[in-house]
Amino acid sequence: MADSSSPSLTPSAMGRVSGWLTHWGISPLAFDDTLSLISPLLTVTRLHARVIAKQSETPGATTLVLQAGSAFRGLRPGQFILFSVVIDGVRHRRAYSPRSIDGRQDRFAITVQRQPGGLMSNHLNERTQVGDIIEIDQAGGAFTLPTAAPAEVLLMAGGSGITPCMAMLEHLLRSQAPTRATLIYFARGREDRIFAQALDDMAQRWPQFNYVAIDSVANTANVPGTQTAQQVLDIALLDQAAPQWRQVPAYCCGPAPLMDAARQLWLDAGIGAQLHLEAFAPAKPSGDTHAVHTVQMERAHQTRSFSAPGDQTILIAGETAGLTLKHGCRQGICHECTCRLRSGSVRDLTSGARIDGEGQPIRLCVSAAMSDLDLESLN
Repeated sequence: MADSSSPSLTPSAMGRVSGWLTHWGISPLAFDDTLSLISPLLTVTRLHARVIAKQSETPGATTLVLQAGSAFRGLRPGQFILFSVVIDGVRHRRAYSPRSIDGRQDRFAITVQRQPGGLMSNHLNERTQVGDIIEIDQAGGAFTLPTAAPAEVLLMAGGSGITPCMAMLEHLLRSQAPTRATLIYFARGREDRIFAQALDDMAQRWPQFNYVAIDSVANTANVPGTQTAQQVLDIALLDQAAPQWRQVPAYCCGPAPLMDAARQLWLDAGIGAQLHLEAFAPAKPSGDTHAVHTVQMERAHQTRSFSAPGDQTILIAGETAGLTLKHGCRQGICHECTCRLRSGSVRDLTSGARIDGEGQPIRLCVSAAMSDLDLESLN
């Protein structure tokens, strides 16, 4: 792979220059436009990364290796980055979980699984080429390992949910942490198992790594059943793969049925706080189609009203009504669609919890109305 290092100015130095120019009345975006004439990787307000390598992982997944600019502050294993791409004149944003390349803060890879009808995932797989420039945000998210390496950790993944887990595993191996790590990874089969060979190699050279690969679609939504029994995530599997699962930090990323199963198992065991969940697909409500609620939303001193059926997220309901609502990832990760719930009740689709009362922050993309709502936009 050819080296394509980012410009050498530090993030703090670039930030100070931007601050000085803002003080003198020069717009940060105008400053970015000027810098981008030299190199898109120099921008400090709208960050960019260059695609420096592309490779196929499975028939439906592609890895892109990216070089970020100097203003990118790096990432912690398991965090996400919001990527912005213009497709047919419309700007789309999605969150992907990067892995650091060789421990570098300015170079990382994302692996993108094609989603049926997914504009962004199919664009990145089919049309993105080496040399392309992609707009990114700083890394964020709390789906990360503790600052001090734990003695033991349990990771559970399904399909492309392996990406943040792989970032954690590579970090633990690279840093020579004493952590004992168990990975339970569900996929249709080896052909569809992202990082299949890399995980096999990791298991061979890392004595503290327990790799449990399971061919099963039982924890995947909308997949036809088979004639043979399919392994699910249950207590028997956990007791066999990670006997101490009740005492160790646990992380799960994958399809909604897998995360629902993990959430219920940990709640039933009374240890829900030890489980960390990360969704890689937008949440889908299962409420009553005929239950339609009125939503009033105040933003910038203007109030708009729209109807929200029980089987739609509030974000989709607002967009269906023709409103342009501020949002980012559509996955409950970036919090750009956060509003204050002044009155009414919603269902949080990531936790299943009902949120009542006044003043609580909710995310429109992962909330479904359970009553009429009065909201105030916080962004």
